[in-house]
Amino acid sequence: MIEIKNLTKDYIGFSGVMDRLLSSISFGLLGGKIRFRALENINFRCGKGEIVGIIGQNGAGKSTLLKLLTGVSQTSSGSISISGNIRSILELGVGFNPELSGEENVYYNGLVWGFRLDEIEEVTERVFEFSNLNEFRKTPIKNYSSGMIMRLGFALATATVPEVLIVDEALAVGDAIFQQKSLEKFREFKEAGSATLIVSHDLTLLAQICDRIILLDKGKLIYDGLPQMAIQEYMKQIADTSWQKKLDPNKDVQSPIQFQCKFIKADIINPTLVFVGDLVDWEITYFLNEPIPQLTIGIHIDHSNGIRVYGTNTFQNDILLDNLEINKEYKLRFQFPINLAPGKYSIGLSLHQGDNHTMNCYFWGEGLHSFEVERVGIPKFTGLTYLPIKIIL
Repeated sequence: MIEIKNLTKDYIGFSGVMDRLLSSISFGLLGGKIRFRALENINFRCGKGEIVGIIGQNGAGKSTLLKLLTGVSQTSSGSISISGNIRSILELGVGFNPELSGEENVYYNGLVWGFRLDEIEEVTERVFEFSNLNEFRKTPIKNYSSGMIMRLGFALATATVPEVLIVDEALAVGDAIFQQKSLEKFREFKEAGSATLIVSHDLTLLAQICDRIILLDKGKLIYDGLPQMAIQEYMKQIADTSWQKKLDPNKDVQSPIQFQCKFIKADIINPTLVFVGDLVDWEITYFLNEPIPQLTIGIHIDHSNGIRVYGTNTFQNDILLDNLEINKEYKLRFQFPINLAPGKYSIGLSLHQGDNHTMNCYFWGEGLHSFEVERVGIPKFTGLTYLPIKIIL
């Protein structure tokens, strides 16, 4: 189990040579006038059998948090309590000797990671079988590809069930087959009672395996909860680095665009139940309060588990919305068939310039309408997408 209470981490900088010298001779009591707070008052816990993801933009404090958890760095204040043996996967392959064979590296790195000799002998076969590198076990690591090294490192790190597992960007290991094996390994650890903490930028993978996701922003924990909601908050956070904050972050500036949305099936407005194959429209009525150089209108559909099913916009479809008049009403419809698997979905909207909402975003909305998809009159299928397949004999 991992429990963090009121965790704060400050980094100290120096204004010049004399400031650094003063800090050295006073054993840190004086000098160090420049301070940067990387983490501030962080509180959360990760219990047994729980997988918790951590997301955030660059500079949010994710790497600092991992360094504190793994003992690489010390806290400024607050406490970290970890029950059980810790296994960390921070950089796969780091510590491997290129002159040694794969088997020799498993042996020596196993000792460094705290495996007993009898444990290393027991897990070696499993490591090479899991990584699919049996025929290369006597080959020097310097002749491995980067993917092979990562697979070997991951297989060794997950060879036995840890009580606490800390992972940094190690979910996208190897090819698609090995990636699925890796995800299954995390699920096995969950069933065995491991407390797992994962930092990653791959939101889709986190949505698949995490019980909760924590969102960090500039060293502060701003959300801790359901994966879908955490991902939505993260996307809003990215969109908020927009025109409004560039103008004046302290003023409530009116958006230059006013709009309304409708989800339409036949003549039904905003239905909450649709069927696989139904033709629907996502209609946006909008007008401008002030001139803008160019407008992009986007749509995105999310599954209830947080996975983005589909997204597109007018810019990507070569539809240019420029030279728009002020106070004139415009309408636009995204029309599409519900080629989705049965389940619960939500639909959102973005208004911005260019290809995506990370630059000059006027509006980003998640879950503006929720609906459920049912299957009637078509064969059962697996996956999130329905394809009207014909089987020809």
